[in-house]
Parts: sequence; structure tokens; C-alpha cells
Amino acid sequence: MTGELRPADDSSGDGPTPELRASDRERDQVVEILQVAAGDGRITAAELDERLDAALSARTTGDLARLTADLPSEGMPLL
Repeated sequence: MTGELRPADDSSGDGPTPELRASDRERDQVVEILQVAAGDGRITAAELDERLDAALSARTTGDLARLTADLPSEGMPLL
């Protein structure tokens, strides 16, 4: 039937697997990582502002991962 919703675990192979939705906790953790990176001088204040806006509006875990992909994980808060 047209308009039916598929279950999230549908593995029919019809296209890419959807990304997981980000939780508030995951957004908060990325915000903390970004603040530490700014404090360490790894990103500028302007980059911090831009990334914080993106983190707080991120819909998926992939969106969040892209915001910290260029930052070292050593010494950063755990996700």
C-alpha cells in the first residue's frame, strides 16, 4: 500500500541504510568535545560557534560525527 511506513530494521536492500537519530546526550557530548578543542586551540572561536550551531541542530549521529572527524580523540570526552 502506498504511504506505508517501513520498520527501521527493514533490510530489503532498497537503497542506503538510514542513519541513527542523534540523542540529546550525544549532542551534549559533541558540544563538550568542541569546547575542549577550542580551549586547546584546535579550532577558532568562529569555528566553535559554527560547529556548536550544527551540533545542536544535528538530526543524526553521522551529522555529529562529521563535526568532530578532524579532531583527535585522545584526551577528549567519551561519546
